[in-house]
Amino acid sequence: MKAVIERYRLIGGLSPLTRITEEQTKKLNEMLGNGYLCLPAFRYSQPSIEDAIESMAAAGVAQILFLLLSPFYTSVTTGNYIAQAKAYIENTSLRTPVSYIHSWYKEPLFIESWVEKIQKEFFDEQAFYLFSAHSLPMKYSGDPYMQQTEETVAPVVAHSGVRNHALGWQSIPNNAPEPWITPTVEEKIAEIAAAGFRSVIQVPIGFTADHIETLYDIEITHKQYALEKGLSFRHISSLNADIAFIKALKEIVIKPSAIPAPIYSKKRLTQSI
Repeated sequence: MKAVIERYRLIGGLSPLTRITEEQTKKLNEMLGNGYLCLPAFRYSQPSIEDAIESMAAAGVAQILFLLLSPFYTSVTTGNYIAQAKAYIENTSLRTPVSYIHSWYKEPLFIESWVEKIQKEFFDEQAFYLFSAHSLPMKYSGDPYMQQTEETVAPVVAHSGVRNHALGWQSIPNNAPEPWITPTVEEKIAEIAAAGFRSVIQVPIGFTADHIETLYDIEITHKQYALEKGLSFRHISSLNADIAFIKALKEIVIKPSAIPAPIYSKKRLTQSI
């Protein structure tokens, strides 16, 4: 617990995730305009998924769309959020149609938002771009998550002009009792240094909002490791409430093909709208 408290102290005392999600929600609602009501919902903080459902029902909406803010599907995150929402709804008298939007990683405006982010923040043809996403226990390796992440990196690289790149998996607990998906970010950083590159730029492709795993794991832990390996280190911020990303979310919501998304049979993200 002391280690966790220290990590939050080093990033300013608290995670900006709630604030960023609320800002994403507000901007999306403004962009969608009349006829839409956007509310944030969280699994581990407030407002909860259950609170958001009740607020939607009280407002008399014609349909409820759960927009999962992770573009990638895995049963341990996305699947669990959907299951929690479904379980609550099943125990209410709610008769409003409900849909779940996930696995939207192929949305062209989403790809474009990452391309724009890279080109605006740190574009360097000589640097090595290390894309990263949260690792998972190997027992979930059959979920679509890994493939969907890889299929997102490829077009971002192609359209951004990045010459050298790799994908690494991050934020594996130090005391993990079982194998997790690799190669790790640290392993890739060591390979990049050994290959003779002088600069690495990490791109948190797996995260749509900054939080402890970008502000501490990347900006502090990975940066220190890279410097120890003799590399200069830069870090692209998450998409957060960038207008390009909000435009992508709008397109995902209004696009008929996104509603409803299928729920994978293999057995909503820490933030959802």
